[in-house]
Amino acid sequence: MLGLPWPVAVAVVLALGLVAGFLNGLLVEVAKIDSFIATLGTGTVLYALALWHTGGRQMVGVLPDGFLALNGTFVFGLPITGFYLLAITIAMWIVLEFTPVGRYLYAIGANQKAAQLNGIPTRKFVIGAFMTSGFLTALAGVLLASKLRIGQASVGLEFLLPALVGAFLGSTTIKPGRVNVWGTIIGVVILAVGISGIQQFGGSFWVEPLFNGVTLLIAIGIAGYAQRRKGADKRKTKREA
Repeated sequence: MLGLPWPVAVAVVLALGLVAGFLNGLLVEVAKIDSFIATLGTGTVLYALALWHTGGRQMVGVLPDGFLALNGTFVFGLPITGFYLLAITIAMWIVLEFTPVGRYLYAIGANQKAAQLNGIPTRKFVIGAFMTSGFLTALAGVLLASKLRIGQASVGLEFLLPALVGAFLGSTTIKPGRVNVWGTIIGVVILAVGISGIQQFGGSFWVEPLFNGVTLLIAIGIAGYAQRRKGADKRKTKREA
């Protein structure tokens, strides 16, 4: 990247991920655009810029061994990316479940207006959440580039739907009706096992997106039912009290 050492180039990419997350946060909090529309729109714009910069071609070059080792290293016989995932998962679990920041984020997700009335600075935490998401997305892009050893603008598009499936499927496990870290991991594992099974059985090219779409609809339906059931149980408990 412009002749920069690879650690500097990686740092620039991670910083750009933070900037993209900050812009998304501003669109949601200041411009009051729906979060899904805002992220989809900015993602499409960034995709267009990447296509313009690369001319729609794959970028191929000689990559340093250190950069390739980010994804290609094995630790105790296991890919190092598994340890990245474990470390990030544990860190997010601790923050979301055992710190005030996590409680604030769950409160904002449940009812932002109520959280704001209770004195929580919702704008700061929402923008911070988007910046964290942008940073993790940039990190995933760096690891993916290290694995594929090429640069290609369209390489991440196929991960959009599985990411939604994993999140919604995760809200049906561990803590039904509530998105949570370990539930999301289980949802991703279920999704990966299903797709792997389709590939091993020689399924047609259209079976995988069909599986993703059907799983997303089922996950949203179950998550919605679990949330309604949870709300009904709370109302019942209040009446009995």
